[in-house]
Amino acid sequence: MKKFTTYLLTLLLALIAVPSLAQQNIVVSDTTSYEIHFRWDKSKLDTLYLGNNHTLRAMAKQLDSLHGKNRLDSIVIVSQSSPEGPYLRNQNLSRRRAATMRSYMERRHPSVKERLTVNPDGESWEQLRHYIALDKKLSPGTKKRLYNIINDNTVPIEVKKQRLSKDVAYRYLYQKYYPVIRNSRIQVVYQKFNFVKQQPMLLPQTSLHTQAPLPTVEPLKLVAKQLFSADTLVFACKTNLLYDAVTALNFELELPIGNHWSVMVEDVFPWWETGNKYCLQMWEMGAEARYWFRKNNYYANKLHGHFLGLYGMSSRFDFQNDYDICYQGEYWSAGLTYGYAIKLTRHLNMEFSLSLGYLSSSYRHYYPADDYSLLWRDKSKVGRISYFGPTKLKVSLVVPIRIPYKKRGGAL
Repeated sequence: MKKFTTYLLTLLLALIAVPSLAQQNIVVSDTTSYEIHFRWDKSKLDTLYLGNNHTLRAMAKQLDSLHGKNRLDSIVIVSQSSPEGPYLRNQNLSRRRAATMRSYMERRHPSVKERLTVNPDGESWEQLRHYIALDKKLSPGTKKRLYNIINDNTVPIEVKKQRLSKDVAYRYLYQKYYPVIRNSRIQVVYQKFNFVKQQPMLLPQTSLHTQAPLPTVEPLKLVAKQLFSADTLVFACKTNLLYDAVTALNFELELPIGNHWSVMVEDVFPWWETGNKYCLQMWEMGAEARYWFRKNNYYANKLHGHFLGLYGMSSRFDFQNDYDICYQGEYWSAGLTYGYAIKLTRHLNMEFSLSLGYLSSSYRHYYPADDYSLLWRDKSKVGRISYFGPTKLKVSLVVPIRIPYKKRGGAL
């Protein structure tokens, strides 16, 4: 009887444990990391720099999705500066970059304000060490030599920087890795659900669904990513699509000068006629000095944003439309231009501009014979006209020409 009672008790416990064979909904945490890059010695967020616009769009898409499903746990932002230049200046720069990212996140994603942690972390030595470890072009001996310099904490930080700047590999590191370690790294921590099949248990469970506590967020880990080349724009080729639409072929060349200025030259050269009946002939040459409100430094997105220009141009023309318009002459014009340029793709921009100015033109009227065999000069219609108002309207397609950027020294 005792054995039979023990058997029944064992069978009852096994039946109670059967529900544990079902799938369980386990809540765990996961992370997605993003990197926002900053220009040399700058804390202003530039969405056109090193693919920042694509990164911000991807992060916004994920945050909107997580917020809708109430799965966002926290956001951690660590801002740093590249390890060259004065140490205290770099510390302050990382704080300003952290403040920039906090302001952007609170403005663009106000719902995450209470879950946002922003840390200025000074100089990015760990990131530099990480990229050196991944680099396949550096020899083991070079890596070891660089590690010895970077890991030597027995000397002042400025001495370490000086030794690193004198190493033969420094220029390579500065060109390839320093632009991408001037950044803010954003770690989005969120909840996700894993469905796991529980093994049979000998003891009963109190609930079919067990919620595991979220683990502590680990420090941000650097992830190898595609590096962007630091190219600089040397000049841009353009054509005004509005002129092209009426067969007025044209070409422009613009050369950036310094951080804010550029010089543009243009040529408009439609030159065709049909049997003394129709004619569109014009040769216009012009030049324009432009001031770009955005400071563009030496990077590839020069000639972007708003600009104000001062132009001058002159032309010869011959316009005929049967008997309606039959004039030849010359004109000159000068005035101001306001415009805006945007980036379409890496290899294509678009520019919009409007010019206002003074135009003075001489003219001579003529008319064709009845059979269009000759053109007769009308000496009674000769003179000069003056005009003040809109003189040019442009919607220009721009092809920027770039070369790889190289810079010596150890500036921030």
